[in-house]
Amino acid sequence: MTTYDLEPTARLKGLHMVGNVRRRFLVTYPVDPARLEPAVPPGGELSLHDGLAWVSACFVDLADMRPSFVPQGLGSGFFYLIHRTRARLPYPDGALRESVLVLEANMNRPLLARLGRATTGVGFRIRDITLVENEEDWELSMRSEGSLLYRAIIAKSSIGDSLPSGSRFAGLSQADDFLLGVSYGGEWDRKSGRLRLLAETHDPWMTLAGECRTECFDYLEKLATGTPQADHVVTMTDIPHYFALRGLDISCPAREAVGA
Repeated sequence: MTTYDLEPTARLKGLHMVGNVRRRFLVTYPVDPARLEPAVPPGGELSLHDGLAWVSACFVDLADMRPSFVPQGLGSGFFYLIHRTRARLPYPDGALRESVLVLEANMNRPLLARLGRATTGVGFRIRDITLVENEEDWELSMRSEGSLLYRAIIAKSSIGDSLPSGSRFAGLSQADDFLLGVSYGGEWDRKSGRLRLLAETHDPWMTLAGECRTECFDYLEKLATGTPQADHVVTMTDIPHYFALRGLDISCPAREAVGA
């Protein structure tokens, strides 16, 4: 029997993928809900905080990714950068549950991106994703065929156990719970009308927060005028992660097809 109400720190049962997050940056931006609404599948709804939707550029340096039966040290490493938001999505039992809604999935390893598409059904796009560590900051970038799609500068001196002043979240624990306190992610394919739900959990974690200067975010710039600036960035290191291989499919036809 499938369990839909997994704890974020639950270990997945059966065959799944295992990896270690060496470094994760979750750079989060406030967005007018009306601009993001078309990205939500019919039957779902955006999860709001302070009256706003929130889009995160989720960068992960993942090491030793492998099937759960393969010994540690025999896996592969790669970068991914996923644009995501939080939403209440429909599940097979008819309930709406808080979930991550994948808006765009990107990976820097072509073969692994193709394998990911074939096994999980997630539509990974092949991108040039880089993380450069300097003395004073990290430079996170993503390009496609030479065109810059994302670039953010994260100041090392800003990283600590509290959010930057001016954040719309009351504190780091509130932001952590809203952004990371779910165990299922979904990606909606408008063409096929399929919402694919996949479980993703990880060991207990500790997050730190800081400030980020965004120089380019092509996905959000297409939704609004100007380059968006992040509310904050959270980061974590060295956290074992567990990824489901078998997804749950929900029929969510394009809005035009259902007259929405």
